[in-house]
Amino acid sequence: MGTIIRIDVILCFSIIYVVIFSLLRIIESRFLLSIAGSFILALALLQIFGLYSYKEVKDSYQDIISYVENNPIEVPFLQETNMTIRNAAKIKNSIDFTNPVTRDFAVAASVKYFSDENNFAKYGKILRYFSVFKVINQWRYVPDPQEFDYFAKASTSSYLLAGDCDDHAILMAAAIKAIGGEVRLIHTRKHLYPEVKVGKTKDLPDIYYLIKRQLFYKESLGNQVFYHIDRQSNIWLNFDYTGKYPGAKFLDQQILGILNI
Repeated sequence: MGTIIRIDVILCFSIIYVVIFSLLRIIESRFLLSIAGSFILALALLQIFGLYSYKEVKDSYQDIISYVENNPIEVPFLQETNMTIRNAAKIKNSIDFTNPVTRDFAVAASVKYFSDENNFAKYGKILRYFSVFKVINQWRYVPDPQEFDYFAKASTSSYLLAGDCDDHAILMAAAIKAIGGEVRLIHTRKHLYPEVKVGKTKDLPDIYYLIKRQLFYKESLGNQVFYHIDRQSNIWLNFDYTGKYPGAKFLDQQILGILNI
């Protein structure tokens, strides 16, 4: 039996296509226009020829509409400064990424999740960073002693997975550094959190797809992806334990300083 082409499906997709394109033309984004157009056309063909279920089409439409309405939010870049980060030297000294304990932890964490080799061939080491994020962000908050700033070494926190925000930022920074990544620490009012460089601006669609559709779908559903971009067009994502996915909303948007590691 030949393939049955449903006219009602074609008409439905045509209407949706026109509506979304009209929305995108209003916000005057050629970048989003090209993404949405290609995505909707592919969905239409797959559904028309019976290669895509209704539920899959519905989920995919929710994603593309979410991208249009809640596309990644760029936050202005700030210059590096050590002046506004207290105990910067102690923090850097605690990031013992060359310690064998830290390195072994980082390697094991980097391959615990998202280890499909086909995906790795396509997306590269960003999958390793996201796996580290998922392991470390089982973090349990434990405060420092009263009136005392304690900075646990990453090699110690690697088996505790507990401590305050400083300890978490130190461990995340060390683990990412130990597997060849680049990381920096962001100082806000009463908080310190890590950001990881995940690619260039041209990689943003892939990064967004990995987070929103493939690796952190449930965790990020209905939420936006936030990022910083520096003068070299590098994308930096929030890896804080207060978020359930990379690039989650910042706990505090008033940034006081950035400490490159």
